[in-house]
Amino acid sequence: MTLRRPSSDSDSSDYSFSGDTSITSDDSLGATPCASSSSRQQGVFSLLRVDTKPISVYCAISPHVVMSYASFATPIAMRLRNFGQPGTDVVVSDLVMDDGVEFVALESEAFDAAFGGKESLHKEMGRETAHYIETGKSSARLLDFVSFLQKEIARFSPTYIISNDGLPIQASLALNSASTTVRRVAVVHTAEQLPFGPFFGGMPGHASSHRELDCLRQLDGIWSVSNAIKRYALDHGQFDTSFFVHHPWTYLEEKKHMIPAQHHNWDKRFVGMINPCVVKGSHILVELAKVCPYFDFLVYKSWGFDDDVGKQMQHLQNMTTRPTCTNMEDAWRDIKVLLVPSVWLEAWSIVVVEAHLRGIPVISSNAGALPEAILGLDYVIPVTTVDGKRDEKGTYIVPEQDITPWADALNELMTDRVRYEEVSTQVRETTQQWLKDMDESALEQ
Repeated sequence: MTLRRPSSDSDSSDYSFSGDTSITSDDSLGATPCASSSSRQQGVFSLLRVDTKPISVYCAISPHVVMSYASFATPIAMRLRNFGQPGTDVVVSDLVMDDGVEFVALESEAFDAAFGGKESLHKEMGRETAHYIETGKSSARLLDFVSFLQKEIARFSPTYIISNDGLPIQASLALNSASTTVRRVAVVHTAEQLPFGPFFGGMPGHASSHRELDCLRQLDGIWSVSNAIKRYALDHGQFDTSFFVHHPWTYLEEKKHMIPAQHHNWDKRFVGMINPCVVKGSHILVELAKVCPYFDFLVYKSWGFDDDVGKQMQHLQNMTTRPTCTNMEDAWRDIKVLLVPSVWLEAWSIVVVEAHLRGIPVISSNAGALPEAILGLDYVIPVTTVDGKRDEKGTYIVPEQDITPWADALNELMTDRVRYEEVSTQVRETTQQWLKDMDESALEQ
């Protein structure tokens, strides 16, 4: 692999694997703001400062997480080889968000192509990642990516390395750190990330090897984003983790970190859902649209939406489908009631908190940590969740569900203005107080 930063950068050396790459205690920041454009990027990591203390955090995001950004730096190239075949140029960009969080991102289409295309990316990377974790050996193309991660870690000199995937965890553990201050933390966003239990291997791009548990045990901490995930880790892996909610900035206005304004959406017409897919309860959504033809439904695509889900919705006259929403305020302005009918072990729900903060009522299932995110408020519907069984394609088998309580709750909120306004005020006040009571320093301890 050959990867260079622009000639104006003081560090313009090639990126190559080095077993003695070290991390120092320097707190320098590497990325810089730049010109505006539009491009689909592959998220790699972020670096940020918390409050006034120079805490630099390297967040190694799973390479299957695709994001869209509006600002990116002068591109540089990364070569990913495929066992002697012609390499693939992957554009690498430095990004700075409005709140100061800095990213390095990889061009998603080229990255996918380096591993055989989008359809085979998860399978190929999963297989090669498992081999790397189990043997310490990797293919040339995976080695290029690992070398890139290790060089970036050394360049940013972070105080913390936060990972949510076995590949960057193994890559960071392979470094010989000269600093005693660097702490490695894994954050668990889904049960599928954990290398044990009924949901291990249940989703592409998550845990790929039982040996990942050995990697996790070498870290300084494991962060579960809910009590539901913490219990799952204890019950199925006898693995103790620490539960922390997301940092309050997750839910606040991006630039000034203020509580978002209340939306008065009684006059809006849409019943909304974000990321309709099998595990998120798309079948419940479709059935609701059928039994409630007098309501208009609006969905925003995200990582789980596929052709099969799209086909189920395409003939419904009361269903509107929109692309992935890059500014959620656009979605919240149109949604009168939000549906969150998940049937898997939901690790948390950011959209529940976001909607409630804006005074938008939510009808949610009781799957996983959803009752935690709901904060004890009304409109939690019991569902029969998946148990880990999968079909011949490896997709979770979803049990039949009772649509009646969903239809009853939806009819009440969509037609009773007094009840709607009452719920709108209650959910906003309760969630706002929960956010104000949150200990912002908990994650820094």
